[in-house]
Amino acid sequence: MNWHRSLMLLAAPLFASSVALTPALAAPVASAGAGAASAARPALFCELVPSESGEPDGDTTYDLLLSGFAPRQSVKIEGPRTNFQARVDDQGKSDEKDVRYGKYSVSYKESGAKQGKRIGCVTPPREKPGGGKQKVKVTKVEVITLTKPGTVVDCTKPNKVEFDGKITGVGKGDVDYHWTFASSADPVDAGKVTFTLGTTQSHSILRVVEVPRAGNPTNSLSVFTTLHVPSQNLSARSEQVQLTCAKP
Repeated sequence: MNWHRSLMLLAAPLFASSVALTPALAAPVASAGAGAASAARPALFCELVPSESGEPDGDTTYDLLLSGFAPRQSVKIEGPRTNFQARVDDQGKSDEKDVRYGKYSVSYKESGAKQGKRIGCVTPPREKPGGGKQKVKVTKVEVITLTKPGTVVDCTKPNKVEFDGKITGVGKGDVDYHWTFASSADPVDAGKVTFTLGTTQSHSILRVVEVPRAGNPTNSLSVFTTLHVPSQNLSARSEQVQLTCAKP
């Protein structure tokens, strides 16, 4: 009986110790689970960015982008001469269109929290009016020959050939252009045209090419020119114009 009782007394402390350790062992597991849930959500972020939409009026508009918030989180947005409530989407994001340029902040309150929090928004340098993006979409570049091919000329003297360049586009703003002569890649007669209507509009550009006199006796001279719009990687080449040399 004494021997059996001694075993029971020894076992009791061991059993009690194992029970006491169970909550301590469970705590790190619970903590790890909470950390994983927190890490699954990206960091809160707010940024003011130049808008990709809006009318091509020459001025840059801006959008305010939010991300990393709890799904359907209610937020308060404060900025230059504005203060309004918004709600992010199911992914914790929001895109506020056409806001004023300036410093913004976002206030929110996490579920169950007594105190609200606030984050500042990233603000890029302000773009100059009419700068940055191309506001005119060029739809067509063409060159029409005004001098009739086969025109008889005195090839012992310099001659002139006329072309009509045309740039068609939609929007408002300036479009730069230049010409090249024959097979040369050197730009000449650079300039710009200004689109003001906002709808489809065409600009004509007269191009007069001086053809040098022929160095040797010949029956004809030929020339062509090319109009380039480098900002939109567009160009148009004229037809090859042949001038007939008058007989001496």
